[in-house]
Amino acid sequence: MICVVDDKNQIINIINTDHISAENERKLYPWCALWGDYTDFEPLEYARQRYLTAAGAEFAKRRDEVRWVEIDGITYGFDCGGDDITNFMAAYSPLMVAQNGETGYKVWLNKEKKDLVVLNYASMQKVYDTVRRSQMDAYVWYEDIKSKLLAVNEEDGKEKLEEIFPIRGYYDW
Repeated sequence: MICVVDDKNQIINIINTDHISAENERKLYPWCALWGDYTDFEPLEYARQRYLTAAGAEFAKRRDEVRWVEIDGITYGFDCGGDDITNFMAAYSPLMVAQNGETGYKVWLNKEKKDLVVLNYASMQKVYDTVRRSQMDAYVWYEDIKSKLLAVNEEDGKEKLEEIFPIRGYYDW
């Protein structure tokens, strides 16, 4: 895609082609917008948003990854995505209220196979504590990275964003 700019370097049109055929046509970059000033230099705010988005994706991956918990000498994997946490809490809540009992719950037996196992209150409490702690670690990690990215200013330069959270290779233009 290309931009057409006027004599004041303002983008007046965007054309769906890769071939520049006139002096007032320029390569379209993701930060360019119709009626905005054209620049082929990525603005800090645009770069910062790319890094925040990538850090957010990494956070979600860390928050939702399978947690492997050893229970009575056997290690089981517990899914931790939003729906999975809801399902876990539905199974765990009655045990938590009674502080006793057992429930069936589907877990990873290994990286390829899931099956239903019966877990008691103490086992479910251990899973709850492990998942909660590890998810909180992911939140703390993200808030730390986010605050560092937001603190970068023009004097630091965009290179500082890469030092804080490397994402080289994600975006090529």
